[in-house]
Amino acid sequence: MNRKLVLTAALTFVLMGMLGVALKVERVEASGTITIKADGSIEPTTANITSTDNVTYTFTDNIYDEIVVERDNIVVDGAGYTLQGTGMGSYGIYLSGRSNVTIKNIEIKGFEYGIELWWYSSNNTVSGNNITANILGGIYLGFSSNNTISGNNVTNNPFIGVWIDWSSNNNTISGNNITNNGYGIYIYESSNNSVYHNNLINNTNQAYVTAGYANIWDDGYPSGGNYWSNYTGVDLDYDGIGDTSHIIDANNTDNYPLMGPFSDFPVTHQEETYHVTTICSSTISEFQFNDVAKTISFNVTGPDYTVGFCRVTIPNIIVQDLWQGNYRVLVDGEEPIMVNNWTDGTYTYIYFKYLHSEHKVLIIPEFPAWTSMLLIVIMLTVAVVISKRRLPKTLIH
Repeated sequence: MNRKLVLTAALTFVLMGMLGVALKVERVEASGTITIKADGSIEPTTANITSTDNVTYTFTDNIYDEIVVERDNIVVDGAGYTLQGTGMGSYGIYLSGRSNVTIKNIEIKGFEYGIELWWYSSNNTVSGNNITANILGGIYLGFSSNNTISGNNVTNNPFIGVWIDWSSNNNTISGNNITNNGYGIYIYESSNNSVYHNNLINNTNQAYVTAGYANIWDDGYPSGGNYWSNYTGVDLDYDGIGDTSHIIDANNTDNYPLMGPFSDFPVTHQEETYHVTTICSSTISEFQFNDVAKTISFNVTGPDYTVGFCRVTIPNIIVQDLWQGNYRVLVDGEEPIMVNNWTDGTYTYIYFKYLHSEHKVLIIPEFPAWTSMLLIVIMLTVAVVISKRRLPKTLIH
């Protein structure tokens, strides 16, 4: 697509976006651009950001203007607060030529661009943010490579959700919910970006790449690619991966599209953090990992009388430590409709089906057959001993 056509389309979306932002975002008076200076200071000093070490900069309240970062090797932590803009001409968080900056835990809305990484910004991380209703782009990278965009909710941005622009190569875009944007992911004249485990749902255009530029759209098998809400393939081998590829263009293909949205649940086992992930056609809630009780549990919800599925991926170290490789899947205390499980050198994969509506899924230890037999023998022996003690002595002799 010609760059001029892109900009023309952008102007159209701008007008639409201005109306949308005017309707959805309450206008507030700007307080002035906030700058995290190269020397670590914050300007102005009255800004709702604090730092005790010039490394971690934490919001102390909502902020109603732009933030410019001029310092490398820092963390900008929104602590759940909101960064709100005034529409066109405003940038939420702006980095130019920066490296090793982490931007996390911020609700960013109402800007021209929510987050912009510009001019050889590299090795930065944008993670765990809610980025919505930004007119041209939720997250924008221009001439910036080797960055990580993960675990963000990028929604309702009128033009583009995630925009990778102008020779921005070797970036990783994973584990994001990218929903209800004009374009979900837009890659312009950039290549070798890795895009996987994202949920691309109900975007007007799910993804676009400039012709002739190749990017990577999956993490191989069985890890998989992305969930595309417009994918129409089937899964006849019950592994949670579509049996046919999702083609974006001649140079860009998701070889292993996911059959349901992807979720990632960090868990702590023996003081180490691991990740239990799911591909599931149901809505998942109340996920719990109990290292003491040796259980994994969560709720699944979906339309009544439809068949749902989940594929749970668990690190083998957890499967062995908790269950010695022997486990059982229960749905409301009963066996699922079907179960398909397998393992590789790193993970165990458990695929199962059930009939909706709402259910509680429980993965628990299962005693191996020899253990069950031993328990039966012990119980019978105990029963015999007790019965003998209760018999009259004359009957015993």
